[in-house]
This record gives sequence, C-alpha cells and structure tokens, in this order.
Amino acid sequence: MTVNWEIRMSRISSTNIGSIKVTSLRDGELVLPVEALLNLNEEDAKEIKDNTENTLSYTNVNAFLIQNGDRNLLVDAGCRELFGPTCGFVQDALAEAGVLIEQVTDIYLTHLHPDHIGGTLNADGSAVFSNAQMHITNKEHKFWSKENFDAVEVNGADWAGLAQAVVNAYKDRLNLLAEGKEIMAGVSTVAIPGHTPGHSGFRVDSEDDSLIHLGDILHIQNLQLIDPNVSTVFDIDHDTALVSRKRVLDMVSNDKNLCTSGHWLSPKFGHIERFGAGYAIN
Repeated sequence: MTVNWEIRMSRISSTNIGSIKVTSLRDGELVLPVEALLNLNEEDAKEIKDNTENTLSYTNVNAFLIQNGDRNLLVDAGCRELFGPTCGFVQDALAEAGVLIEQVTDIYLTHLHPDHIGGTLNADGSAVFSNAQMHITNKEHKFWSKENFDAVEVNGADWAGLAQAVVNAYKDRLNLLAEGKEIMAGVSTVAIPGHTPGHSGFRVDSEDDSLIHLGDILHIQNLQLIDPNVSTVFDIDHDTALVSRKRVLDMVSNDKNLCTSGHWLSPKFGHIERFGAGYAIN
C-alpha cells in the first residue's frame, strides 16, 4: 500500500477516562528507513529497503491533550519541521480540539527526543506555550543536561543541545518530577527506562476508568507487536529498552488496560492482546 500524504483527515481522536478527557494529537507521519531498525528478519528488511513508502515501517508521531477542569495538559509537542514536511502539525491538531496555544496550562515531556520536544520551541528558540508550566522527570533532565555528548546523529550533541534549549526556554516554569509522581490530578508518570534513561509514559485514573500511555516502547507498530525483539537505533540502552518493552506489553495484556502510545497508528486507543508469539491491538 502506498502512503498518500495528501489525504486530508482529522488529526484528533478522543476518549473519556471518567471525568478526564484525553485527545490524541497527530503531529505527523513518517516511514522509517531500514537503517533505523534492528533485529529485522531478511524478508522485512528487503521490503523496507526496496519500498520507501512501505507500511511495515510507517509510523505516526502523536502528542496528547489531557483536560481536567481548568487544566489543559499537553503531553509531548511533536517535531515542528525537524523531520520534514509530513510532521509539525501539533498546533493544527490543538486548534481542531478547540484549544488555543495560550490555553495550554501544562506540558509534560515523556522524554527529550526531538520528535517529542521540537514543537515546544519557535524557530528563534523562544517558548511556543507562553502560559504553560513544563514538567520533566528528574532523571531525564539530568541525563540531557550533561556536556559530554558525542557529535553523532542519533542521541548526540545536537539532540542534547535541543533538549537544553527547551529546558532553558521554560526554565522559569520548570517542574522536575520524581518517577511515578502526579503531574496533575488524575495523571501520573510511568517509568519505562531504556529508550532514554528517564523515558516515561503516563497513567490517567478517574472514577473507575484508567488509561496507560506506553511512551515509545513501540515505534513501528506493524513490526514490533508481531516481534517485540525488533528495535530501533533511537534506544540509548537497547537491552533495557527491550526488557521494558516486553515487560510493559505483558503487563497491559494481562491486566487488559486501555492503552495508547507516542507512535501508535489508528485506532489511537485500544487494548493489547497476546496473538501467537506476539501481540495485537483490539
């Protein structure tokens, strides 16, 4: 199937968790090259290499809007233009959801990779969300604050520089969180280490309902659910990330949790079930 970037469709999908409204915001879509993927079988690697518009390595970039009372919490903020013209539409998605930039009261960054933080900054390095408090876990903030990053493309000095620019732009409104702590009423962080040291998802609990965001344990849903051993070069600690992916997939399938994720395709909310040696979304 050829991916048609010109199709006009809604960028949002919403669900209610008790009295809390959660809306996915589709910032954009990408097809990852074979060079970004690890532990592929030969057939899948050939399909991806031979077809730059394949669906095996097709992925979305998702942010989330969580609304509870007078709080509008934005979780992650997309890429801006950093990954090309098919991404950078978080502000359009927010507008579709009926929320103005200045109405965002809080931002929580699951981790400080460019596809999650680029949209928090204008091109001149100033803060996009002028009224929002920024929330980051202590461990994630500490890691990207270091000065000893190598000049490499992935997880290198340029990515650290962007992370540091985000922190600096919001430094007067920065709240560092311990792992597992509440971001706002009904919303707490969920530690999922490996992708980055402080990589996290979030959990929403209200009344008798709950939702778990799985962070970036899945970048390429069409491959990694079938074979969780498939990984990406974006993981800082590949072994820990693999353990986290399998642990979390086992947990949510056993507990029948409603889930979502930073790179899920459609539907944006669903239940993960065991399917053969892997998993499927129902």
